[in-house]
Amino acid sequence: TLGSAAQGQPPDGGFTFSWRQWGLLWRSGWLAAVATLVCVIGSLPGAYLIGQTRRVAQQPLIAACLFAVLLCPPMVFAFGWERILPKSFDPHLRCIGVWALWAWPIPAWVIGAAWSRGARPPFEAALLSTSRGSAFFHVALPALLRHIVLSALILFVVFFGDYGVPHACGLVVYTTELLGWATSSSQILDVVWPAILPTAVTLLVLVLVFQRWRRCDTDELADASLVGGPWSPLQLAVFAVFALSWLLPMGTLIVKLASTTVLVEALRTYGGDLMCSLGVAVLSGTVAVGMGIGVVAGTRLRSIPIVWAVIFGALPGALIGESLVAAYNRPLFGWLYDHWAIVALGYVARFGWIGMATVTLVTHDRKDDLSAQARTDGATEADLIAHLFIPMNWALLLAGVAVIAALSVADVATSSLVRVPYFNPIAHVVIEK
Repeated sequence: TLGSAAQGQPPDGGFTFSWRQWGLLWRSGWLAAVATLVCVIGSLPGAYLIGQTRRVAQQPLIAACLFAVLLCPPMVFAFGWERILPKSFDPHLRCIGVWALWAWPIPAWVIGAAWSRGARPPFEAALLSTSRGSAFFHVALPALLRHIVLSALILFVVFFGDYGVPHACGLVVYTTELLGWATSSSQILDVVWPAILPTAVTLLVLVLVFQRWRRCDTDELADASLVGGPWSPLQLAVFAVFALSWLLPMGTLIVKLASTTVLVEALRTYGGDLMCSLGVAVLSGTVAVGMGIGVVAGTRLRSIPIVWAVIFGALPGALIGESLVAAYNRPLFGWLYDHWAIVALGYVARFGWIGMATVTLVTHDRKDDLSAQARTDGATEADLIAHLFIPMNWALLLAGVAVIAALSVADVATSSLVRVPYFNPIAHVVIEK
């Protein structure tokens, strides 16, 4: 912002928004909203199964399915479905389907955590007077509203700001257009001004959701022992969703390989870029979740970094990349700007809010009997987080790292503006090929 003000020139086209910009904003919004709705609905069987246990080790197959989907960048699934669906298939539907089939583990984990903690007691009480389906939809779902809204927030922001999947589906949305403006203009305000529209939409969603979050009562920790036998209909439904979302597109890509020689040659040529991209992405996810743990464990001014992380999460990737260029493209910061650390910093800035949300979900309830007993024994808030909440919820934290890493590997908008000579982010290699 300071850099754009210092240039002292109005943006190209003046301080107005064109009809094209409004149209692209509408397309981005309704695509993200429909994909969010489809994704949340499709995640309910997985959420129910996750909610039956407090430890992921009791559901190893389900956990393996979730991680397998999350650890693949969504743009790869888009290319897989491109080879399955006919050429005439509507690109809007393909974009919605790819988003929903990639991201369903996110609401499954978030809603499943809430199901194990607070929604099961009223559900089991309702079973005394109504059917299982009626009790779930009329009693359990209202009790899960806060976590459904939280997962919908995460999904909408991720979809609304995504570049790779719409681009792979041949769609022009606001993020693809904004990246074009950022790479074709040397004037910062040419990016800052049009970025106001998507930023305002995302911030409005965040404000509404956090208002709803504050009005909700704190859930009570409930007993969540594993119930139901193996290979129940819900488990089969989860495996069917997994087969549709991972096995089918990935299997198609593998079958379409001309030969193993092609794969070996690709790994030989781009293996270094792939390993660097994965390393920087995983490091970024770990740092983001670690920042969330450090902020929540603090006792003062914890709201400031959380607010800043949310604000950065509302910004388009192209604007974050442009801000890093404006801030660090100078000799004083050559040690940062000319190396992989600037790419990692961009990923943390863009997706750090997911780490904050993940840790907040894990630690928001500190009034259960186990926590009270620990406080009686002299445990501090930091002790509770380090020795109680993190060990009990390590799978959810690991899922947060996986989501951030997968989104970072697939990021194009931010990394396009902070490219370094040492490696080419693998997402750019995929798009170029």
